[in-house]
Amino acid sequence: PVRSQGHIHAISSFSAQSTPEVYEIWSGKAIIYMQEYAEDFPGRCFAVYAKAGDVVIVPPYWAHATVSASGEGDEPMTFGAWCVRDYAFDYKGVRAHKGIAWFPVYDDKGELSWIPNPAYEKSELVCKTPEDHPELGIVPGESIYRTFEKNPDTFLYVVDPSLKKEVWENY
Repeated sequence: PVRSQGHIHAISSFSAQSTPEVYEIWSGKAIIYMQEYAEDFPGRCFAVYAKAGDVVIVPPYWAHATVSASGEGDEPMTFGAWCVRDYAFDYKGVRAHKGIAWFPVYDDKGELSWIPNPAYEKSELVCKTPEDHPELGIVPGESIYRTFEKNPDTFLYVVDPSLKKEVWENY
């Protein structure tokens, strides 16, 4: 499937931290893949299957990629994503392993499946749907843009992840 290149958000000069990313799926189907580390041991690995209206949050320092899960005849995947303006992508760890720890592939029946990347140590992939994140200001059924209009301070953790340090430690 069509996907982005895996990366980590580089350290922001504003916050001196890697920053999270807030995805909102607008149409179609998406998978937000994330792994805790871009090192030999990738840590926890998740494939979050999302549809229009879902919000998925990638924690700071996690490697991640966006995968289009829209099939032929489906609405194309579109999304909005928030991250720090001065961010950059850090591809070093992912490129050193020739990609993310789990590759999405289509099998002979056209079904999406995942195969492990042998350049990483053994890990487990958890496939799941998005979680509610009230601790991060996500309101189920409400666009993140509407939430922002009501209270712009809700998403200050995007520019300063330390505001939600306890969330990231237990993510």
